[in-house]
Amino acid sequence: MKITAEYLAQYTYLESQIKRMRRKLKYYEKNPLKSEHGVVKGSMPGFPFAQCHFVVSGPKVKSDEKRKELIQQLIIDLKGNEQLYEDMKLDIELFLEKVTDLEIKSILQMKFVDNMSLEKIGEELGYDKSSISRKIDKFLKSMEDSTHATS
Repeated sequence: MKITAEYLAQYTYLESQIKRMRRKLKYYEKNPLKSEHGVVKGSMPGFPFAQCHFVVSGPKVKSDEKRKELIQQLIIDLKGNEQLYEDMKLDIELFLEKVTDLEIKSILQMKFVDNMSLEKIGEELGYDKSSISRKIDKFLKSMEDSTHATS
């Protein structure tokens, strides 16, 4: 399989989506639905009628059901995205086995498999982050050019 810049961008975007979904689930876990309450006016049953205020409370049933459905859908979507992410990661790892340039292979491994930042990769290899970015771009461009040449 050929790995393109677009494929890697989708992979990176999917990772950010997964993080966002996990944050959302944590929010739902930490912030359970609260019950509603209010004051109702009424009177005692005996004569003379005296006005009283009663406090009533209960869960928001409709929104609780909606919330549970939303959480269930979020869990399903998260599991699907995590599976797709792992499949894409495996594709990238298999692709990297075929890369012969050890420097670019290391850079791509650190960036897309180990999830290291460009700054951290640069520190590790003795480059600044813009040099790392240019090396990745140059490699992907050469991959794209070789694909067009063989087509």
